[in-house]
Amino acid sequence: MGRDAKRAKQARRDKRRRVAGSDTDVPPWFEAAMKERWEAWDRAVAAGLMEEGAETKYHFTPDGKVLSVAVGKSGQLLANGERLTPSAADRLRVEMPFLAQMVTFYENNQAAGRGLEGGPEDGVTMLEPPRGPDPMPPVDEAAMARARTGIEALVRQGKVSEAVGAMVIPSQRGVLVAVGGVDGELYVNGKALTEQWATRLREDLPDIASDVARLQAIRAQWQDAPPADRSFELGACTDPNCHGVH
Repeated sequence: MGRDAKRAKQARRDKRRRVAGSDTDVPPWFEAAMKERWEAWDRAVAAGLMEEGAETKYHFTPDGKVLSVAVGKSGQLLANGERLTPSAADRLRVEMPFLAQMVTFYENNQAAGRGLEGGPEDGVTMLEPPRGPDPMPPVDEAAMARARTGIEALVRQGKVSEAVGAMVIPSQRGVLVAVGGVDGELYVNGKALTEQWATRLREDLPDIASDVARLQAIRAQWQDAPPADRSFELGACTDPNCHGVH
């Protein structure tokens, strides 16, 4: 590689590493964490996940944690150098409680195709630690009965191995009951979670539209792997809106 090419590559890296609004590249008390982030982004570039010099947002917390986010080549968001999958988002919320809301913000942006749009400026993000989940609405027993009937029909059709292990999310207008299938599909309220069905669910249950988007992300993550029996994968639900295992 020629000297000019090396200089151009270093300039792109410096651009990615610069913290907006500061005279220095990194606040000194975050240097160790930032070094880890830069190395993670270099690995992401080397793996072909993102372009060299792509815009990267950096958010710091008072307890010394750093969250950095960028848009990958495929349009999927990357957080700290890895794809922002549902499992990665859950882990980041646990590791960085002050930034749990920020992780969820970018997760929702990804589901809506908005990338980094609306993200706050780089710097220390003074957020309160996450509150506990809001009280859940009472479960609509009639809607629950319809959802159970739908799952039982899937069992009879051989699409789901057993009518257990479902994720149940109450809504003001009904209920979401999601369960994995033996073919790796994700079924919600008795139907495969296609884009058309997801749109209908968001229209019918607007207060939990974000949960529909989260289930779509889980389905997309499943599609990246060979089909497998997913009947019990939603049973160990850690989502704060999850009503429990049924």
